[in-house]
Amino acid sequence: MKHTLLPLLLLLCCVPTSCRFGPNFRGAPEQGLPVTWVNNMPPSGQPEDLTAWWSCFADPQLSTLIARAFTANPDMATAALAIARAETELRTTRADLFPSVSGSISGNNGGEFNTSTSHGHWNGGLSASWTPDIWGGTRRQVEAAAASLGSARAAAAATRVALASSVATTYFEWISAKESLRFAKAQLEYQQRTYDIVKRRVETGFQNNLDLAEADVSIANTRAQIPVYAANIKSCENTLATLLGTTVDQVRLSMPPQTVYNRIPRVPTGLPAELLRRRPDIVQAEYNLHRATANIGVQVANLFPRISLTGNVSSSSSSDFADFFRGAGWSLSANASQALFNRTALRGNVRLARIARMESAQAYRKTVLSAFAEVESCLIDYARLTSQLPEYAETARAGKLAAELSLRLYSVGNSNFLNVATAERSWLNAELNLIAARQQVRITLARLSAALGGGY
Repeated sequence: MKHTLLPLLLLLCCVPTSCRFGPNFRGAPEQGLPVTWVNNMPPSGQPEDLTAWWSCFADPQLSTLIARAFTANPDMATAALAIARAETELRTTRADLFPSVSGSISGNNGGEFNTSTSHGHWNGGLSASWTPDIWGGTRRQVEAAAASLGSARAAAAATRVALASSVATTYFEWISAKESLRFAKAQLEYQQRTYDIVKRRVETGFQNNLDLAEADVSIANTRAQIPVYAANIKSCENTLATLLGTTVDQVRLSMPPQTVYNRIPRVPTGLPAELLRRRPDIVQAEYNLHRATANIGVQVANLFPRISLTGNVSSSSSSDFADFFRGAGWSLSANASQALFNRTALRGNVRLARIARMESAQAYRKTVLSAFAEVESCLIDYARLTSQLPEYAETARAGKLAAELSLRLYSVGNSNFLNVATAERSWLNAELNLIAARQQVRITLARLSAALGGGY
């Protein structure tokens, strides 16, 4: 059998696959991005900081949360499955480049015990079929499948980048809510001491009950804010639990030291052109453009005849099984098929593929422009917040001093309580604004890092 099968295999392997129709992908088109960012105040840092940008905050708890999210988040698991599916589709498509071989064998044997004679019948066959990729359609399908795999990997990276940013943002919001709650409670104690001073002055006849009512209003207003901050804390914990792929009862957080949660690091921005290889969504859009380009070749190849080769080796024996190998024979056939009455539809498919490529090119362009605009927006916010932060700090410092001085003057009868209440409310608002501003800077840095492709 092996001697009869050898010519068949040699003939199948020697059929030429000479050409490949359709345009070759030569990379995404140039987008004409500016050489530098329009905003002239980019943060500075080491380039490697973007790989694990969250380490710049020197917060072990944040790093642990992000690591847990990478491991257990459902979106990350779904992205991994998408990669596995794309890898399987690529292997399946590549298999079409090679012949398919199948074999079968059957037989039966019987005899008589008293004569010790036996007789049998045996059938067997081996067949091979191949559609040589003469016009390159299958190779273009393999190229498109490889681009789909690259797109799936880039999509997984984009999920990772967005997840790290979401975890960090929610964590910073949790810190802001915890710090706001802490200060609101401290302010409530301060206002309670003020209330006691007012009450003593009313009891001694130095002030009237209006001042006492004003002090009570200030306390009530502060108390009303405490449940809001407590609810924000729970909401952030619930969001973090979802991001970590668990339930809120499994989330255990502790407030980091003040030197940690007030740390404002710097991250590198690089150049706009570096976005093209650092942003996974841009990389994904380029792979999608590559896939659309390869699909044109697939549709063009469908305009030409398909040639199929089939070879068979078979044998049959009606007596002894040893005769099975002496009666083997082989055959080889070829056929060509060509669509005759749907040429318009086939040409329409080619045109649709070209339109799909143009759509992918525009989608790539939009992705690049959106990425550039997102980075610029983050840089603008960063510049604004960092310039406001010293003013917020000074306002909080001055507000505390004003509240203390007004209370001191009121205690000796040199000021009215309206000044005290106003100063205390201003101080509370200034401290809350400072807390929020510090965390907004950190949130903006997390958004900027993600916009730059950090974590990819």
